[in-house]
Amino acid sequence: MKKRPLANVEWRKYISLNNTTLNKYLLNYGDEYLSGILETVKIAQQNNYPSVVLIEFIKSDVVAVIEKKDYPIVLQRLLNLCERLEKYEICADIVKYQKESSIKKIQPTKKSHKIHTTNFW
Repeated sequence: MKKRPLANVEWRKYISLNNTTLNKYLLNYGDEYLSGILETVKIAQQNNYPSVVLIEFIKSDVVAVIEKKDYPIVLQRLLNLCERLEKYEICADIVKYQKESSIKKIQPTKKSHKIHTTNFW
């Protein structure tokens, strides 16, 4: 049986305080939802995935997909959302991960810069 193609919706509305439906959900399940987004993005970045499904609405065959270029934006928006919701433990996890991933990107391969000289006498 062939599966139907999934419709893709904009992911930004699911990491926003302007979404009233999301706000109601976050009142009860905010920690799991926010931590789940962080873990999804972490796994996607660590495995170098070109994109990842943020949310899948099974009954309607709709997904919200994040492209690789948007991973840093997702993390920043998630951090802003967590700050406004006062989810400081998750904020700390996001900041820690952002620092770890930026350190890995900045550190170049170490090369020896010794000057090789020859003794002539």
